[in-house]
Amino acid sequence: MAVGNEIESAMALATEQWLHPEAVALRPNEPTGLGKALLVRDVAEPFRTRMGVSLRRVASPLHWQHYEDERIKVEAEFGVSAEEAIRRVQQLREGTERTGLDMYLARDGRRLVGAVGRFRLPVPDRPWARLQEVDIFPNWRGLGYGDALLSASIGLLNDEGCAAVVVGADEDDWPVHWYRRRGFRDALRVPLTR
Repeated sequence: MAVGNEIESAMALATEQWLHPEAVALRPNEPTGLGKALLVRDVAEPFRTRMGVSLRRVASPLHWQHYEDERIKVEAEFGVSAEEAIRRVQQLREGTERTGLDMYLARDGRRLVGAVGRFRLPVPDRPWARLQEVDIFPNWRGLGYGDALLSASIGLLNDEGCAAVVVGADEDDWPVHWYRRRGFRDALRVPLTR
């Protein structure tokens, strides 16, 4: 994996340390498959799609319940029990104050099709952002909603004055390639956190 420039690498690592303070960069000679790839994309460069979704901030108990209901379905695909999925959503919800993470529900009209979280790191010139929990819910996959969710997220971050956005994905999993095809570039690798 090619490694991005020093500023991109440092900012990507800072977003990981915001979530996991003990995070460190993996050395380039460490074997792949052991870590998570952190990828970076400028937000000023729009990402256009043929369809769109609207993002609505998760701000009420009802919104959190909708997210939890869908997250149970997502996690079930990985063999995670409903109880564990509920626990993970509760941890995410409790951690939003510490991290400044805002969760958004993605809608296509009245249909709830996905969700995404984002937080911003304050930096002197323009903040950097990190996307987390990027999901298209099972009933809506393969229809272009992933691109629509990414486009809406990048547009939101651009409107907020962010300079760049970071995403993380297991380096041996398909989302890494999906992000690369959408203009993200490798910044660095960090150990997996689960």
